[in-house]
Amino acid sequence: MSYDLYVELGGNTQKEIDALVSGNHQGVEVSDIFERIRLLTAVAAQNENVKDYAVSGDRRQGGGYKSLVHDAQPTNTPYAKCLIGPALNQFQGLRLIPIVPDLQALPPGSWFLQFTFTLARPWISKDDDPFYVTESVNPVRKDKVFKVPTMSAASWKGLLRWTAMHTRLVLQKDKLAADEFAKERFVQTLLFGDEKGEEPGQTKDFAAYLDALKPEARHDYERLLRAHYKLSSDDPFPHHSGRLMFYPTFFNLIDVEVINPHSRKTRAGTHPIYLECVPIGAQGTFSLLYVPFDLIGKEESDIKQQSLADLELIAEGLSAMFLSYGFSAKRTSGYGVAEDKIVEGEVKTRIGRHDLTGKKLSELPQEMKNVVF
Repeated sequence: MSYDLYVELGGNTQKEIDALVSGNHQGVEVSDIFERIRLLTAVAAQNENVKDYAVSGDRRQGGGYKSLVHDAQPTNTPYAKCLIGPALNQFQGLRLIPIVPDLQALPPGSWFLQFTFTLARPWISKDDDPFYVTESVNPVRKDKVFKVPTMSAASWKGLLRWTAMHTRLVLQKDKLAADEFAKERFVQTLLFGDEKGEEPGQTKDFAAYLDALKPEARHDYERLLRAHYKLSSDDPFPHHSGRLMFYPTFFNLIDVEVINPHSRKTRAGTHPIYLECVPIGAQGTFSLLYVPFDLIGKEESDIKQQSLADLELIAEGLSAMFLSYGFSAKRTSGYGVAEDKIVEGEVKTRIGRHDLTGKKLSELPQEMKNVVF
């Protein structure tokens, strides 16, 4: 007997692959769907002759890895029914799904925005798992423990920041005066944190890109930052995370997209490439907390006014990101776009709650005008 799982439950024949896929191999029940995929990985790595069978099974009868993650109805896949469904129920019991925090314990002007959306186009992302079936399968990003398809908080932050920058700075740069451009850039810095590439004596990456958009606005931008943080002309800009705090999103379905490159000579398919994805119709919940910690001590009326302005800015960016620009790999090809309807949602402040259930994502900026602080 071997104490290595992948040696003990290995194999190199189609019959053994079928046994692994069914979850009963060599008399051992393998109930975990993700572990079956891991075991198929070991088989595919051991025998080159059965690698394709381990991935897609028989051409007519199916089988292999593909049968675990793909079905005409994505809700019926073994991965969705036996892994994602129970895991999401566990999340509820373990309180891993974001819930409304105690806003009374947070600074004045804080708010919490949360809504459930439905995908209108598949969502694709790249996982960093190096041990996965074969090189012809691109795994979608999953939670490290529960193996549920997930979009990280950092990804949400980066994409929403890009959308706000693109819609309010890039597209408006010719209409904005230098001081207006600098003020908008300053507002986004307070929301999302310091810009990548902002180093003493030089800028690069994101910061350098914004400098090049409107060079004459750089001086006004620096002046606003130094005044806000009470810095002298020699002090470096502070590193800070901003007022926005993002949460990960967990999706309830999984599927695969197939790309089949064709030979230019024979015009026949060469070797299919499987891209794991979250399919059309899948749902996820977006959650965002706003804490204006840098406004503590200001007049209450000024804090409320700034919080509402920031909420409207974020709502505008969310509407554009979810409906136009996308939030997925290959988003320039239309992937990662949501339906224009909120399944369930709300905005919560210290003194009230504004219901978003059944509202349209395109109307999100207008809905924010009704939020009470």
